[in-house]
Amino acid sequence: MSGSDREPRQVELIGPVAQVFTYSIAAGLMLSGPVLALTSDSLWNGLCPAIITFPIGLAIAATTYGQRWDAKRFRAVGVVSTAEIVAVRIRKGGENPDVAELRVRISGPGFDTFKADCEVPAGIPRPQIGDRLQAVVDPANSDFAIGYDHLFEQD
Repeated sequence: MSGSDREPRQVELIGPVAQVFTYSIAAGLMLSGPVLALTSDSLWNGLCPAIITFPIGLAIAATTYGQRWDAKRFRAVGVVSTAEIVAVRIRKGGENPDVAELRVRISGPGFDTFKADCEVPAGIPRPQIGDRLQAVVDPANSDFAIGYDHLFEQD
């Protein structure tokens, strides 16, 4: 399957501060079981929690690595683009922040205009049809990221 055959994909990215924070959480989860095992009276006091916390920490670390890899790739090959909102649906978050499910038309230099579905935090003011957002697109495969200001800054 070539890059042009697949659907555009929204990429979630994190910055360097969030990277340090999430790697710290992952390390804490992975190390909590062995530390408990070494410091408690019984090896089982640490190994039982480690059966749960170690894989969770490993998954968080792997996800963080993928997001940082995508951010580096976008900084290297990403094209600054415009995403025009063509449809909006606000999904109530209850105790969590609301999320705006958007249908956007993304255009920019070096790739064909395409439509894609994405999600962004539904801040105030709420996203409206016709609003334009900054986006970064990988022209090779139509991966895109919306609203990550650190990607638009020039070095």
